Amino acid sequence: MKKVYFIGVLLYLSLSAEAQNLIRIEDKAFNFGAKVGFNATFPIINSLSINGKEAENIDIEYKVGYLAAIFCRVNIERFFLQPSFSWHRSEGNIRFSMPQSLPEDNTLSITPAATSDLLMMRTNSLEIPIMVGYNLVKKGPYGLSFMVGPKLKYNYKIAYTVESSTTHIEYVNDNTPFGVNIATGVGVSIGRLFFDFVYELGLNQVESDFEKVNNPVPEINYDINIDKRTNVMSISLGVLF
Repeated sequence: MKKVYFIGVLLYLSLSAEAQNLIRIEDKAFNFGAKVGFNATFPIINSLSINGKEAENIDIEYKVGYLAAIFCRVNIERFFLQPSFSWHRSEGNIRFSMPQSLPEDNTLSITPAATSDLLMMRTNSLEIPIMVGYNLVKKGPYGLSFMVGPKLKYNYKIAYTVESSTTHIEYVNDNTPFGVNIATGVGVSIGRLFFDFVYELGLNQVESDFEKVNNPVPEINYDINIDKRTNVMSISLGVLF
């Protein structure tokens, strides 16, 4: 029993020392760090068309994505410059309706005017944000900062899937994989630990045409075009070294 107590005391002391080490922070001219977190994508859809026909009743459904980043930070009094290199996986759905043609005699039909379809989006990207920040609060181990800056984005893997009552089609190869976003956020820190809350908006509109991976009816074309703008919120947990 005494051995159990002794091991418990050692474990408590080691954890306390590690916690004190995380809370303790020194003012440095240069830091580097890493963070992981989650994102939610709400793309701004300007237009969506399939085979030249405009979709209607567009509704965005977000899904949780993931991110990981490494960065360095140059501190100049209360200001800092923070370039990063990050990986993001984003997911989301777009529900929409394709209008149906009316009968030639314009008589009423029991067929619904539109059918509900689903476009599932999955994107993996590499991103380089360059943030300029200001420490609103910097006292002891506690800190509160505001940051803003541009972000360069490269979508290296894109997969869109169209689901309807009659078909299932997969698309790849976005012809406009590069993007430029503006990001702004708030950081809350306790010692070397910090939480970041970031919102970003695409500065460029992305007009995307997709190449089909599979087609259940090869003799029928299913060409899709989407004009959208990036709109993302993210939260992450990180540590400074």
